[in-house]
Amino acid sequence: MLKRMELRPVGQPESEEELIGRAREGDSRAFDRLVQTHLGAVWRVVWRILRHREDTEDVVQEVFITAFQALSGYRGECRLSTWLHRIAVTRSLNHLRSRGEVLRRASRPLEVASEMTLTAPEGIEGQTPLLALEAKELLLKLASCLEQLPAIWRAAVTLRDGEEMSYEEMADVLGVAVGTVRSRLARARVALRECVRGVSR
Repeated sequence: MLKRMELRPVGQPESEEELIGRAREGDSRAFDRLVQTHLGAVWRVVWRILRHREDTEDVVQEVFITAFQALSGYRGECRLSTWLHRIAVTRSLNHLRSRGEVLRRASRPLEVASEMTLTAPEGIEGQTPLLALEAKELLLKLASCLEQLPAIWRAAVTLRDGEEMSYEEMADVLGVAVGTVRSRLARARVALRECVRGVSR
């Protein structure tokens, strides 16, 4: 006797929960589809913390390798995107704390120009060349100031302003209390404002 099969309507995509279930069972194609869905967001978070393309590529690979290996322990207590962000931030901060990376960063130029981090204000292309130049200089200055922030502050700015997370989501990703998130973000914004203005701390 043929087994009854659960048929899916033609053209109806699998839900994320279904893909996670298949990936847990070792289905690499299901995991690849999850990677495709979340790659852009994970890349943005890692890049904004590390500010270096090759390092970002390496850490993003580590994030998804770690996720694949740990997927059996993911029970849906938070959204998959939140879980991946948590891994991404942890891996990025660990990378920055490594002794070799500290020494290497001290001797190489900062990467500030990227389509994923520097976007001119809307409509600026239609303004005068002077305004466009000033806007570009401000963006470059801001990128430089971001690099000078402590990594944990930069992570807070990334999640709040880059990924538009709520304070509760940020607390979940960073593994700290909401009050700590608010404090880090406030101190980071003060430091950025003073840096951009050229105020010495």
